[in-house]
Amino acid sequence: MFMIDRARGVRTVAAVLTLTLVLAGCASSRPEAPPPPPPKPTVPELRVGVTLDSPPFAMRQGMEMQGIEVDFAMRLSSVLRRPLRVIALTWAELIPALLDGQIDIIMSGMTITRLRSMRVSFSDPYMDSGLSVLIRANLASSYPTPAEALGGSLRVGVTRGTTADTFINENYRSGQVFPYLSNSDGVADLVPGRIDAFVTDAPIVAWFASAHDGQLVPLIRPLLTQEQLGWGFRPQDDVLRQAANDALASWKAEGFVERTIKRWIPLYKAR
Repeated sequence: MFMIDRARGVRTVAAVLTLTLVLAGCASSRPEAPPPPPPKPTVPELRVGVTLDSPPFAMRQGMEMQGIEVDFAMRLSSVLRRPLRVIALTWAELIPALLDGQIDIIMSGMTITRLRSMRVSFSDPYMDSGLSVLIRANLASSYPTPAEALGGSLRVGVTRGTTADTFINENYRSGQVFPYLSNSDGVADLVPGRIDAFVTDAPIVAWFASAHDGQLVPLIRPLLTQEQLGWGFRPQDDVLRQAANDALASWKAEGFVERTIKRWIPLYKAR
């Protein structure tokens, strides 16, 4: 009995080994699965910095950001085929955020100046502008032009770090100067009479005057300064700046720049 069982066991083991070798041979003869395709490269976002208290360049209406620069940013994002992210910052935060790599472009109605050009590379200009005065309605008849307003002894507000801030501190001596963190803060004090006038870019003056019709009056002509507006880039981002300049030149030729500006400022002309 023992010898019979042992023989059966040997035959069983041999059968199992044979089956294992056959299966192994089949497995080794199968073609290997192809490697998975490499992941598609992620397209970097186009991060655009704006200041939302600078209408009509950029502002919030309801839950959306809107304005001249937002329209430009959307079009540039489409041209570059990069997803757009618009980042709201205060005016004082714009250049530091650009240089620290938090944003890629400043698109916020920024004036091209020699001082800023020491830190920021600008695009070609897209619009001519200049400084003007927003004044309380009860004072407007006494000061019909921006220059005459600054010839009086008014309490004048400006936003810190702007060309208006520089101009007023260099040229206004007859009255008091009140610096603010934003245009909106200054206008909020102008309406109830805590200051008499506010100096900023002419398109912004016109916009706030329209929003406070009957309370505030825009003193536009002649402008206090002649300025050009453009977009700011990091000095080393020559490729992005050139791509933006190429897009801007195309937009000017096809009329997109002028149409966009006229949509928000009907009386203004593109550069």
